[in-house]
Formats: sequence, C-alpha cells, structure tokens
Amino acid sequence: MTPLQQGFHTLDHGLKTHRPLWQFDTFASFGIPWREYYPALAQWLEHTTMEDLAGEDFKQQVFQLCPDLPSALNVPTPSLMNTLPKQALTYVPSSLSSGIKGRKWEQIQAFVSHTPHADHYLEWCSGKGHLGKLLAYHHGNPVHSLEWQKVLCEAGEQEARRRTLPQTFTHADVLKGEGHSALASTHCAVALHACGDLHGELIQQAVAANTSMLCISPCCYHLTRASQYHAFSHTGQQSTLNLRQADLKLAVKEVATAGAREQRLKQRELTYRLGFDAWQRCARQQDEYLPVPSIQKALLNQGFHAFCHWAAEQKGLTNLISNLPFDDFEQIGQQRAQHVHKLEAISQLFRPALEYWLVLDRALYLEENGYHVDIGTFCDKSLTPRNWMIRAKRT
Repeated sequence: MTPLQQGFHTLDHGLKTHRPLWQFDTFASFGIPWREYYPALAQWLEHTTMEDLAGEDFKQQVFQLCPDLPSALNVPTPSLMNTLPKQALTYVPSSLSSGIKGRKWEQIQAFVSHTPHADHYLEWCSGKGHLGKLLAYHHGNPVHSLEWQKVLCEAGEQEARRRTLPQTFTHADVLKGEGHSALASTHCAVALHACGDLHGELIQQAVAANTSMLCISPCCYHLTRASQYHAFSHTGQQSTLNLRQADLKLAVKEVATAGAREQRLKQRELTYRLGFDAWQRCARQQDEYLPVPSIQKALLNQGFHAFCHWAAEQKGLTNLISNLPFDDFEQIGQQRAQHVHKLEAISQLFRPALEYWLVLDRALYLEENGYHVDIGTFCDKSLTPRNWMIRAKRT
C-alpha cells in the first residue's frame, strides 16, 4: 500500500465513522439530525451561544465530548517546499500584473514558483492567460493557453503579442474533449483553480494523452454535471462514502471572510429563507423543505414580508397568504438561523478532511496511471483557502 493509499484509507474511515455529523441537509429538519448518535454533544450544542461558536475553546469542547474525533480529523498539511525547493522568480515588472487583482496575482506567483521547469506548458481553462503569461515570462518557454470564451482568448493573444511573449491561445471546449491534442503535444499541463468538471477533465484527458507532467490546484468540486460524486481512482471507487453535491460544497465552504455588509446581507437572507420555509410548512401543512430560487440582493432591503411575497409567487403559494400571514415567522427564521449556525459549526470541523479526501482521490488516480505524485500546499491559506497543489510526473 502506497503512502497516498494509506492516507486515503485513514481519512475515509474517519469520515465514514462520523458521517452523521457532517452529511445531512441543514434546512430539512428543525431538530439536530444526529442527536441519537451523539446525545451528549447534541445536548451541549443546544445550550451554546453564538459567542461560544466563535470561541477559541469550541473545538476542544467538542473533542472532549467526542474523544475519537481528533484522530478522524487529523489532516496532514504537507508543503511542496519539502519536495521541491521554491523557485525564486526572476524580476517581474509591476506592469505584468496590470488588470489583475492583487491577491490573484500573488496566487499566480506562488503557483508558478512551485511549478517545475518544462520545455512547453499547456494552460488549461486559461481565461486571459495570466498564469501562462507569468510562466512564459519566467521560463521563456512556449505556453499554449486553452480557453472556452473566445473574447478572453483574443484579449490574451493581444497582450502576449504586445509583450512579445511565447504564448499562444486556442478557443476550445475542453468538456467536449477538444483539449486532447494539445495535451498530447505539451510537456507540462497547468491549471490554477480550475473548477469541478474542468479539472476532472484535465486529469483524465492528460492520462489518456500521456502528458508528461501536471500541476493542478483543484477548486469548486461541486461544479459538476453529476448529482452524485464519482471517484476518479480505483481506491476511491472502493469507498462506501457516497458524496452528494451538497457534500462537495461543504469541502470548499469556509468560515465567512466577506466584509461586514456582505455578512449582514447573508445573515438576513438566511433568516428570511428559513422564516419563509417555516411559513410554507405551516401553510401547506407539509413538513418538508421547499427550495426557493436565488434572488436579487436588493430585494433583501425591502424587508421580510416583501421577500415572502416574492418567494410565495415563485412557488405558486400566494393563495395561502390570506389564511396565514407572515407576521410571526421572521422571529422563527432568526431562531432557526442560529440553529443552522450551530449545526454548521460542527460540520465545518470536517471540511478540511473532506477536501483532502477529494485531493487524494485525484492524486491516487494519477498514481494508479503511472505518475509519481506530490501533493501539498503552494501558498499560505491566508492568500487562498484553495491552496492544495497536485504535482504529477509520469514515471
């Protein structure tokens, strides 16, 4: 058994053992869905305050009530610095980052500094080709950038010509297999934060095309056409862990880092949605969650009643409003929102383990197909929470 397989099996066992604590529908129930499995934890959670959830000793209190949780949640955080010294970037003029937000440019620099030297690079789902631009500038070797949006290809091509960089662009739909020939003719394929099916296609098409090297930072695992997760690796396929899109969302759901205004709007929307959900259950006399579409954020400023009228129109329930006014349900929404935050505080403890499980599944697929694989972080988490890199070289 390889180290990657061993790590996967350990993680898989912990996630399966404590599945009730993280795999559930947050809005489906008014109670604690895992109460019968963890009665002491449920009782303690009911008496915690919102301040307790943010306290430094929250995790330790959970661990005291569930002593085997720490081992189940033990996710190693290897740094790629341990396997390949970080390459010092040559002098990069500030003009090269023109039009790129500062944090994104720092992510690109960190990614490039951990990307091995190659004779030719293929940039997967490139956008305007900012990653490829720095690779071309730093190494001086050709970069071929693939992008689905033609207007971004044209903008990137124009920028490369203006800077006389060895970077070319191709308008291609990689989800239709249009990246295979490019993968077959490149030395190293790179993708920084390619979402869901996009990085999945890269991994599978690269194996089929016998691409020599890959450097990938996966992102947004839930952005996939499949409603159920299909493991890439043979090892992953043997797992009995069945992941839904909601579980894949949990893998990338971080503690709020948005500004105060945005956080207030999110809290208000959660309260309104849960208040409306309580209303529709009573009005329809059916105790089941009824999903409501996304909204224009401006509607939230019109108050709870306006939101509920809109939601009732969306679900064809306006005929029930006269029989059951919305008046008392905003307070119920506030209470339920606090309840949801408590449940999510527990499930959030499993987020790193779940994300690492997904990273390992991709790494194992490459290992099973003849690649030597390194996985680790390419930058600090403060720069981007999606800081895992999978680096593979065909043996």
